[in-house]
Amino acid sequence: MRKVFNKVLAGITATTLVASLAIGVGVSSSVKAADTAVALSNWSFVQGGQYSPTEEGNEGYIGSVTMNGTGEKIDGWLTKGEESVNQEKSATKSATGFDMVINNNGWDCQWKVNTGFPTDRINPWSIQAINQTSMTPGHIYTVSFKAHADKKKHAYVAFGTETKDLAPYDQAPVEFANDASNQIITLGTKDKTFTFTFTNWVSASTLKTTLMLGAFDAQADFAGADVSNIITEVEKCWKGTVSVSDFTITDKGQNPDFIVEPPKPTQPTQPTKPSQPSQPSQPSQPAQPAQPAQPAQPAAKKLARVAKVKAKNNKAKTVKVTWRKVANAKKYEVKVGNKTYTAKKATLTVKKLKKGKTYKIKVRAKATGFKTGAWSKTVKVKIKK
Repeated sequence: MRKVFNKVLAGITATTLVASLAIGVGVSSSVKAADTAVALSNWSFVQGGQYSPTEEGNEGYIGSVTMNGTGEKIDGWLTKGEESVNQEKSATKSATGFDMVINNNGWDCQWKVNTGFPTDRINPWSIQAINQTSMTPGHIYTVSFKAHADKKKHAYVAFGTETKDLAPYDQAPVEFANDASNQIITLGTKDKTFTFTFTNWVSASTLKTTLMLGAFDAQADFAGADVSNIITEVEKCWKGTVSVSDFTITDKGQNPDFIVEPPKPTQPTQPTKPSQPSQPSQPSQPAQPAQPAQPAQPAAKKLARVAKVKAKNNKAKTVKVTWRKVANAKKYEVKVGNKTYTAKKATLTVKKLKKGKTYKIKVRAKATGFKTGAWSKTVKVKIKK
């Protein structure tokens, strides 16, 4: 099970859904379709037992789950010492939430990763609540719910599709795709509303929403980025109750920036045969064939906004700018102060800057056949060397 979920999480962070705690995704206000509630499926729940290293406390156990509204109680979970504790159970009816008693959320999160990243990253796969719903290509979706716990608890909200390792929002927006912190939430003892909004850019037919409630025994996300501002203290072997309510998924209609395949040209009508005249006369002229309809020209898809822009003054009068790559981008425009530079890779070094001056820097992506992406957030760097 670990192997499966590691791949899923890697796919989520490599491409991935948009969130708002409150993070909005540049949704156009020109969408006129009325919001539609998406029918929820029956919730399913997963507990993961010990895996390598098989050490004491390295497991996730669910005590019971009680569904909102229906009152259905899901118990009978295997416990410590039994042959296997890896289990999945499902509710028999749909519900807008649940109360989950967690007996132990485990502690293991020690992923061995490439040099340059922390050796410990969040790995909360051992306790999960999952709901799968249908999606329409190009539509904007909002996932919202309330949640609290009987004592402070971290959680991760993951999104996936029917295609392995493919998140439903592709690489838009990049800010979310490369920053797992947007999906890390902290539950307090009072209800708080969490909202995630995104566009189904990848034409997925199924949305899988997973609340991961396992261990957060690290302060780095899946990519190794520091999230100590969110996970202020690590947690392991957490016990308590997590309550989720008012879980809704809303279809807000089609995003006007989504490219719809143009209709195929209609077949020209066949010319009619001239009727035979009773008296000798000139035959009537055949009807002219209808001209095939010209396919509409699809609008160019807009490149995602550049994110994670960083600027460092490591050498004399020099600044090195780095940022996250954007899918389909062929080059980048980098504005440093009043000058604009071009880069083909996600890095640029600018020399001969003025010592003591502070420069404003922003980046955007470009590619033939695509609309130029929006400028990134502006970062500032002071040339001290």
